[in-house]
Amino acid sequence: MVSFRKFRDSDFEIMLKWLQEPHVKEWWDDGDDTIEKVTGHYSRDPDVVSRYILLSDLNLPIGYFQFYLESGNVVGIDQFIGDKTLLNRGVGTEAIKNFLSMIYDEINPATVVVDPEPSNRRAIRCYEKVGFRYAELSVGEDGKEAYLMRMDRDV
Repeated sequence: MVSFRKFRDSDFEIMLKWLQEPHVKEWWDDGDDTIEKVTGHYSRDPDVVSRYILLSDLNLPIGYFQFYLESGNVVGIDQFIGDKTLLNRGVGTEAIKNFLSMIYDEINPATVVVDPEPSNRRAIRCYEKVGFRYAELSVGEDGKEAYLMRMDRDV
C-alpha cells in the first residue's frame, strides 16, 4: 500500500532525477534541469501548493503529488510516478485514490480537477478508473491544450 509524506528539502535531488526520466519529461517538462531550478520551483508558493512524496510499501520514494485550491471549493491535483518500473501496474490508480481520500479528509472540496494533455492516454485512463470524467478541452497555464477532468463529490 502506498502512502504520502510532506515534500521536504532533501527531496530536491530525487525530483531532479525524476524530472529527467523520459516517461516524466514527456508530460511534465517545466525546464527544471538543474538542482537550482528544481529547488526554486518546488520551494515556491508553499501556502498555495501542498506538495507530497509518494512512498512505496517499503517507504521508498516513488513519485510526486501536489494539490492546490482553486475558487469555488475546487482542488486541482498534479502527480507523476517517478519510478518507471512501477508504470502500468496499478500504482497510479491506488495512489490517486489514497491522495483523494487524504484531500477529502483534510479540506473536503466539492470538486477535484486534473488536466492531463489530451494525448496522455495512460493518465486519462487512470483518472477515469478513479472516477474522474471529461469536462472540457482548455488551455493550461503552460499554454498547452489540456483535457480537463473533474470529480464532483456527493455531499
